[in-house]
Amino acid sequence: MLENPFLDWIRSHTPAHPQVPLNVGDDMAAVVVGGRWAGARGWAAKSGLSGLSPQSLVLLKIDQALDQVHFDLREHSATQAGRKAVNRCLSDCAAMACLPAAVMISVALPREASEAFAQELFLACQSAAAAFDCPLVGGDTAIWDQRLVITVAAMGRSDHLPLTRSGAKAGDTLFVSGRLGGSILGRHLSFTPRIRLAEKLARTAKVHAMMDLSDGLAQDLPRLCTASGVGAIVYPHLLPIHEDAQTLAGRDQIPAGLHALADGEDYELLFAIDPNDVPTIIPISEQGGVPLTAIGTITGEKVLVLETESGVKMPWPKAGWEHGGE
Repeated sequence: MLENPFLDWIRSHTPAHPQVPLNVGDDMAAVVVGGRWAGARGWAAKSGLSGLSPQSLVLLKIDQALDQVHFDLREHSATQAGRKAVNRCLSDCAAMACLPAAVMISVALPREASEAFAQELFLACQSAAAAFDCPLVGGDTAIWDQRLVITVAAMGRSDHLPLTRSGAKAGDTLFVSGRLGGSILGRHLSFTPRIRLAEKLARTAKVHAMMDLSDGLAQDLPRLCTASGVGAIVYPHLLPIHEDAQTLAGRDQIPAGLHALADGEDYELLFAIDPNDVPTIIPISEQGGVPLTAIGTITGEKVLVLETESGVKMPWPKAGWEHGGE
């Protein structure tokens, strides 16, 4: 079974609810609290958040990390596993430009796990959340005869409306943060969720759409474009390629640019902004030490293409990470 078709099926079977203006299909769900909002029409409405007070919303996310899928306890420590599990979830808070308010964690521990292992795992999860002033407020534990499973649920808060995937407009400039590719060499365990960067971007520029890059640009940009009803032109010669991608290219003879497009687990931000606001975000990059790179343009045609420096257009690659794929 492939993940993407199943997610499409879930979206088609998720009815609108008057208290859920942002439902399945974004990085977090938004739920109205403190009273019903009569104007909500569910996640399908692009204007679903209009007219709402940020203080009336709770943002929710749940994610899981599996041994020998997201980490490998034959090579990695309990600390590395715990930190990654929490930071994966917090990266979705960054994708919505919200602050994590609390996390809850459920673990299914292997029967052979020691008490010291469980304690190390807990402290790692707690520390990762505490880095963003986010308390670990509860959870659940179980013991079974299978590999470690860590499930993290996060609640987000913001004094502005959350950013979504669905607001990109034709003419917007497409940006990524950081450098892409080769995360399997270690960054997939040690990345920092771009929470503070996302907050600065949301306050500084007209960010029309944003998400985090967890499955690779080749998989994730189509999701943003589909949600927004737009297309995009990406210039591969502008992609910020991580040195780890260069290292992998030297080993497997796959071009570093393809690693940057397809490897996944970069946990950087992908966002579309008003082109007039491009100059306003340059100081953010210079002050924060995280490069922000313009890689393309949003178009009105619902097609994604790569365009070389010489103007040759190529079809969008079918690459990136998908659960259930090979």
